[in-house]
Amino acid sequence: MRYRNPICKMRQVSDRQFGITIFVMIILVCIFISYDFDRLKSQRHMYGDEPPGYKDVLLYKDESSQDANRKFNFDPNGNKIIVILHIQKTGGTTFESRLVETLNVTPRCVCRPGEKRCECINNNGHVWIVSGQKSLRWPCGLHADWTEWNECIDGYFDELETLHRDRSYLYVTMLREPIQRYISEWKHVQQGATWIRYKGHEIKCNRQKVTEKELPKCFKSNWINVQLNDFIKCPHNLAINRQTRMLANLSLVDCYNTSTIPKPERDRMMLESAKNNLRNMAYFGLTEYQELNQHLFEFTFGVNFTKDFSQKAITNAVEAENVISSSQLESIKELNNLDIELYKYAKKLYFQRIDAYNIIKYKVQ
Repeated sequence: MRYRNPICKMRQVSDRQFGITIFVMIILVCIFISYDFDRLKSQRHMYGDEPPGYKDVLLYKDESSQDANRKFNFDPNGNKIIVILHIQKTGGTTFESRLVETLNVTPRCVCRPGEKRCECINNNGHVWIVSGQKSLRWPCGLHADWTEWNECIDGYFDELETLHRDRSYLYVTMLREPIQRYISEWKHVQQGATWIRYKGHEIKCNRQKVTEKELPKCFKSNWINVQLNDFIKCPHNLAINRQTRMLANLSLVDCYNTSTIPKPERDRMMLESAKNNLRNMAYFGLTEYQELNQHLFEFTFGVNFTKDFSQKAITNAVEAENVISSSQLESIKELNNLDIELYKYAKKLYFQRIDAYNIIKYKVQ
């Protein structure tokens, strides 16, 4: 029988334990390093050396604007009510969902599983956010524009609350690159969307219903499978310069009566009004910059979200570009000349605000 030195045996056990300990430490270090680098890679992708909007901030950095710095300390229990002006095909549905479902305020909206509608009631029993898709369901009409909201909203709340009180409305909206937005609307209408206002909920201006003579329809019941050329050719198509029209005070241009003011002057007035109203809104975002939208909203209102915004990589409009001819594209640009000018202005103001809050620098650090 061989004699085994107990001391040697202890050393062997100790060596094995030491080896196992070193192995486990190496594994843990590798996991940590791997995690850390993945996180850093993600940050570089999101913000990095040249984050989304970085060049745009540099482009407008030296152009000061007194309207760049806007700050609200939003408290849902106060007298301020957030009103979402939802322009079609700007990512408005997603924006509404984020505000209603993930805005971290007290009290938060209550959304029941399986139901589209949420209750956003403050501690005083009053609604604190108006969202067409989620909260109150289009109280001033389906996709109401600036004119309709301003003519309707106070009276609506007086009736809802059965009292008149001081309220302050914080209008928020989303804008999108006009050509992409127009193409996206065409694809959506092609699939059956109409946004028809039914009896009792017709489009209004100056508190009067807009007549069919003033606003003829491009279709009878729907426009399913409409070809792009037909979509372009209808002069009464509300997709044309939709963003400008929905942000302008239409009462300034005699609403939908286009016979009283020459078109060049009418266009100038609408564009100027849309710019003024956009500038005076509490907040607006750009569909193309979702991550910055989140941080701008958080800085503007002094709140945060429980879930980060994300950017959709491929849209229906991007995919549709492959089947659009150069002549069709030129026609779309000519039709939407006001929206193109409005978006240029909006982008400039947007990045002035991003720069004023130092948002990109803050997120890179």
